[in-house]
Amino acid sequence: MGEFDDLPPSVREIAEVIGRAEALHLIGQLPVCYRDAGKKSTKVILYVPKRLAPDHRLVEILGYPTARKLVDAFGGEILYPANCRAIFARMRNRLVADMLDAGARPAILAELFGMTERNIRNLQRDKRAGEKPPEEKETDDGENEEIPQQTWNF
Repeated sequence: MGEFDDLPPSVREIAEVIGRAEALHLIGQLPVCYRDAGKKSTKVILYVPKRLAPDHRLVEILGYPTARKLVDAFGGEILYPANCRAIFARMRNRLVADMLDAGARPAILAELFGMTERNIRNLQRDKRAGEKPPEEKETDDGENEEIPQQTWNF
């Protein structure tokens, strides 16, 4: 499996320019737009400026050299990367499992990760049973969601 194989195509484009970890960090730092009122479906939108000021939000998130690569590749474009919810959930679940193995209490982990104790116990149960947790099963990563009208400039 290649370094970018598990990334949605819209995020893979960004990762090929700035790297996988940086792309996921960027996606995680962007504000989310809710597609429809009352639904949890979210999308991230990013306008990449043509010129990069040293105090620009992209520089704060990525550092100047990495932000410069992004501007060189996508300057003046509005990007609609997938929200990577499934990737972030897998990462979170691995951290929770590792912390449970180290002796952390479910109540503390629930508060730390913004989950319920029941979710933590379910992850623990699934790990013992050798199952994939629900977030690691096939999920929609937001790649084909309808594009919301609001754009955030960073």
